[in-house]
Parts: sequence; C-alpha cells; structure tokens
Amino acid sequence: MNTRWIDRLPLLVTLGLVAHLAFMLYAYSAGYFQRLESWIVDIDGNSQGLLVSASNNKIRLWQQQQCITTLISPQDKVRCLSLSADGAALASGGADHSILLWSVAESRPIQRLLGHQKPVTQVCISPDRQWLISQSEDSTLCLWQLPVSKLVKRLPSQNTGFSLSSSGELAYCDRLANLVVIDLKTQAVLWQTAQVTGKPLFSPVGDQLAWIDTASDCSIFNPSTHQRIVTFSLGTQTSWTLGFTPDSKQLLVSKWGGVIEQWDWRLAKRLTQFTAYTMAAVEDLRFNELAQLQTAGNGSIKYWDLSSQRLQFSVGDGAYRQALLNWLGFWVMLSLAVSYVVLVAGNDPTYTRYTILGVLTIWSLGLLLLVDYVRSSQVSWALGGLWTMASLTVLSLVVHYFSFITLVSIPVGFYFWVCPSTEPIANQLALQLVALGHIVSEYNLTI
Repeated sequence: MNTRWIDRLPLLVTLGLVAHLAFMLYAYSAGYFQRLESWIVDIDGNSQGLLVSASNNKIRLWQQQQCITTLISPQDKVRCLSLSADGAALASGGADHSILLWSVAESRPIQRLLGHQKPVTQVCISPDRQWLISQSEDSTLCLWQLPVSKLVKRLPSQNTGFSLSSSGELAYCDRLANLVVIDLKTQAVLWQTAQVTGKPLFSPVGDQLAWIDTASDCSIFNPSTHQRIVTFSLGTQTSWTLGFTPDSKQLLVSKWGGVIEQWDWRLAKRLTQFTAYTMAAVEDLRFNELAQLQTAGNGSIKYWDLSSQRLQFSVGDGAYRQALLNWLGFWVMLSLAVSYVVLVAGNDPTYTRYTILGVLTIWSLGLLLLVDYVRSSQVSWALGGLWTMASLTVLSLVVHYFSFITLVSIPVGFYFWVCPSTEPIANQLALQLVALGHIVSEYNLTI
C-alpha cells in the first residue's frame, strides 16, 4: 500500500518535539531553570564576568547567566556583599552584625569580623584587596586592613551608604550630614562640604561624584576641584539605588515601583524611563564587562540593553523555564492534532499503529505538563487537576484508540499529587520513560 505524505507528517512533528525536549534537557543542565526563592538584596561582579547575588542566607555565583555555585552563609541573613576584582575573595555583611570573608575557590568562609553593633548594610573590598570598608545601622563606618583583617578606624557616619573611587578616595555622609571625602590609605580628610543627608556615588573613573539627598535633589561634584558642577531635582518617589553609565555621561536612578530613569546630568534632563520590576523595588544595579545593565530585585537578576531599554535575559524568576514549557505545550497540542488527522485520513496500517503509540506517549507527556502548570500556579489546585486527569482517563476508555491511557495518566497524576511541587524536570522525564516502557510492552502484547 502506497504511503502518502500525510502519513509521514507525524514523524516530522515528532522530530520537532524531540528536539525541543533535548533543548530543555540542555537548559536544565546549564542552570537556566534556576529559580530563586526570595528577594535579591544585592549584587556585585568583576571584569571577568563573575557575578554574585545575595538572597536570604544564600550567596550565588553566576557565570554567563548560569548559577555555578551556591554558598550557604551561617549569617542569619545576608544584607550586602562585595566581590574582589580578581574574583578570589568575597565579603558578606549580615543581619547578625557580622562580616564574613569567603574564599571563592574553596566555597567557604575563612574569617569572621566583628565590629558593628547592628546589621551591616554595605561592604566593599578595595580594588587592590588591601582594605575592606563596612557600614552598619549603628551609624558607624569601619576601615579594615587586609589580609590581617585589622580594624584600623571607626568613623561616625549616617547609614546612607558610601562610595570608593578607583584611586582610593572614600566618600560618605557623616553624622552632621556633611559630604566627606578621605584618602583610604591615610584616613586623612581630603575635602568636605555641608549638604543635606544623602548618598554619594563616584563615576567609574572617579572624575565625578554624585550626591542624592533626602529631598531628591542630585548634585554632581568635581572631586579634583571640589566644586559643584550642577544641581537638579529628580522628582518624587526617588530611591537611593543609582549608578553611572560606563562612559560617566548619564546617571541611572530608580524610583519606587520598579522604574529606572536615565538622566543626562550635564543638561539636568531626564532622557527616558522604563520599568524593571512591576510594583517592586530595584534593590541594586550595575554594568557588567559587556556594558549590559544588570538589575536585582524581586527574585531575579535582569540583563538590559540600555540603549533600547530591551530586556535581554532574566535569571532566577523562572521566565525562561516558563517559555520553554509554553512551547512544549504548543508542540504537544500540534502533535496530537496531526496524529488525529493521520488516524482519520491515513491509509498505511503500519504508520497508523506507530501513530497510536506516539499519541499515547504525547498524551502522557501532556498530562505531565498539565500537572506542572497546576502545581506551579496554586498548590490548592492539585487535587482538582488530579480529578480532571482521572475524568479524562475514564472518558478515554470509551474511545478505541486511547484505551491504554490509563497505564499513564493515573500513575502520573497520583505521583505528582503526593510529591512536592518543585519536582526536577529530570525526574519528570525519568518517569516519562518508565511510563513509555509500560505502554510499549502492553501494546506489543495486544498486537
């Protein structure tokens, strides 16, 4: 009997489905399915592409958008962190008032520093790894000499943050609301000026110093001449998460609600704005070695093309995983539709038999997908999803071609009903292979 092109159509669709499954396995092994369970409070990185993030008591190391290591901190909660320029050392400040120095290569803390009386809010390792600066809610700023980790000086300060320039100048706000700039090595005051309480930020090369105060006014100083270049208002709802672009010509400022504004500070003009997180604060932002903007916030790290405000990549929020699952659902529905057409219009018994086997396998895969959607949205729906699958299975018993679905749907449904909602995709695929083995053996017995 001649085989028409329509009989071979399921084979082509199946190849697409198998290719998609193979890519999902690669994405899972590469860490693209990584989902962070809580808020990211701080990020830092170096010029070699290594990125670190802090979330609860977990510190994650990322390389090329992949989570390569997860460090569990003994601190009650990690509030801030800093990565050394060579990527070998890491400092984390905790809510338990302590600072931990980590060996990145050994993935363990090597020293604990105690010098604050309240939670640590900011830490920074100097580019030459000779100094560690820390600030706390106890309104002090501590200078630690490395590698001996000796507390050299304690400075009274407002807990509004500090900034360290590439040349070793440290800017902070003292308790009298003065902007103070000191030489880190000598701790000598280079210059200071009376201001409203605010947060300082040096540009990447240290030729500008921005100051955002509690009135949402931004002042730009020339650190060499100590002169104010310009002052302008940033408007209402301004937070203190800010950053210079790599060329130092523009300033990024976050607003409450997850909005980032881009300003030309020389013209005191807002250029554009975009939403990084919907109704959630931007906790931190920085630029990586490729001049991509990285933002941290509600359970994810996002990579942006600043020129177009286009989101290039997102890690930690499960968005990539969800996109792959959506496409998998598309392939499953397409495969079922094509297989139905072949069963109705095909005229080759051999292809028809293999199409039936394919339909059974795809049906079981679709049930896995259904349960995953149910469990990832609301756990309370799991029982309803199980009843739905059971009803579909009973309905399939009256249909001649789908009589073997009971071998798959009830075991799979029961398995995901009683197991945790965060089953690894590898376990799902392993279960899929077991179910397929049962189908093939049963089908061979009936032929």
